[in-house]
Amino acid sequence: MKISAMKILIVHCHFERGGVTQVVDNHVHCLQGSDEIDEVALVSGPRQSGLQETTRSSASIWRIASLEYDSLRDTSLNVDEQAQNDKQAQHTAREIDERCRQAGWTRQETVVHWHNHSLGKNAASPLVIKHLADFGYSCLLQIHDFAEDQRPQNWAYLKQSHGCEKASELDAILYPHGDRLSYATLTTGDAETLVQFGIHRSRVDVLPNSVRLPTDELPEFEVATHKVQRAFDLPADFRWMLYPVRGIRRKNLGEFLLMCQLAGRPTIGAMTLMPDTPMEKRSYERWQAVAERCVENVVFNAAHHEDIQFVDNLSAASVVVSSSVAEGFGMVFLEPWLASRSVVARNLPGVTGDFINHGMRLEHLYDAVQIPGSHSWLTEANRQFQNAKTDAWKDVRRDVETALSPSASDQSISDANEWIDFARLTPAMQIEVLVRFNTDSGFAKEVRDRNAALCDALVTDARPEIIDYNRNIVAANFGPENQKQQLLNAYRKAISNESIPGTGVQNDQTMLELVENSRPFYPCRVEQLD
Repeated sequence: MKISAMKILIVHCHFERGGVTQVVDNHVHCLQGSDEIDEVALVSGPRQSGLQETTRSSASIWRIASLEYDSLRDTSLNVDEQAQNDKQAQHTAREIDERCRQAGWTRQETVVHWHNHSLGKNAASPLVIKHLADFGYSCLLQIHDFAEDQRPQNWAYLKQSHGCEKASELDAILYPHGDRLSYATLTTGDAETLVQFGIHRSRVDVLPNSVRLPTDELPEFEVATHKVQRAFDLPADFRWMLYPVRGIRRKNLGEFLLMCQLAGRPTIGAMTLMPDTPMEKRSYERWQAVAERCVENVVFNAAHHEDIQFVDNLSAASVVVSSSVAEGFGMVFLEPWLASRSVVARNLPGVTGDFINHGMRLEHLYDAVQIPGSHSWLTEANRQFQNAKTDAWKDVRRDVETALSPSASDQSISDANEWIDFARLTPAMQIEVLVRFNTDSGFAKEVRDRNAALCDALVTDARPEIIDYNRNIVAANFGPENQKQQLLNAYRKAISNESIPGTGVQNDQTMLELVENSRPFYPCRVEQLD
């Protein structure tokens, strides 16, 4: 089937500022001027304040209230939640279809590019997609994050909402097969997980994010540092160590505070964005309170100051850091190089592997922050680690026994090591370390000695040739033109509607098991605060 020009409908629950919205902004930018794309429309629930003005002027913006997060809508589900979901899905699919027809779009020429349909923020989304596929729409399902990846509340909510008894029943709803259905991921590793699950390899595309930075808008280093110094009342000799993320739990803020301690003054750590959701806010505010007790060289909410823009924070930075234990894509590993800033970060092989395969020289990745301790303290730390993992999934234990069995990365600490990775500590034990570092100079010295390479990387400017090299790699491999061609290829495949013999590999594992086995567990991701 040949289509003269495609219509692209990009769907997400919201377009507030954040990772998915940035991806959508980049997609719209990349698709401008393509002869193969006739029109682009974005559709979400009511929250759309994060879209860039250039995006708003380049695409139609539609609102459909039922696409909002279930937690932010009046979803007083009746006793039969499954029936309620089905009813909502039918209504939403019909409304999307009606909006397309009002715009003059036919079903055969439209690709529905849906972001994070299976994360559990809107339980009816997978059913909406099924209805749209039945109508004749081609659907490209792009997964940024898996509910199965240490989001037990999301997964349990989906299972309950769809009335599933087993994980395999939920899998059939969240990850369907069909001629009108194809998938995209941000990384090669996530694509391989879908293939292992049983999605045919030809129906899975890797769509890495494109990196766009308006370098012509970046102020000079001296200008930016002066603005930042004045805005946050910093000493004249300060050195800005930027962590440019929203401070949610998986960003591992306790470790970021330890990095501030390891660097010491005149370095000032800068955490940019506060979270939006209640649970994440409580965690974030707790780390702020901890910093007031024992970390003197850190600034929170650096992106919320009325006089400071993102380009100011980035241009003032001597180094960009990340302590995150999980990323869908890992923009922080790429974007700073375009501004000639180096990156010091916890290594996430499922993410960084793609960048290294493109030739990047990421010399300052670390695999662990070694925290020494007595045998009894380390034993207790490991016990709490295992308890945190078990407790996280205790409410859905019946379906996750296999996934809960300790993987190779979760085995007990070797007596010979005499240390534990800081990220494996529960947040309570992380706080204990931060307080001790601040009050026990001998302990602080031992931590610094064990992590000497990290300490040096935090306070040493990167070599100019490395910055130039990585900047060129990022521009060549992750720029808008690459993204445009990757998107067009995925859309062409989605709309061609070619039947694939079979469904892919035969698989006897659930998605929960596959995702769990491909990622390490860290307690900070699942901490619950009252």
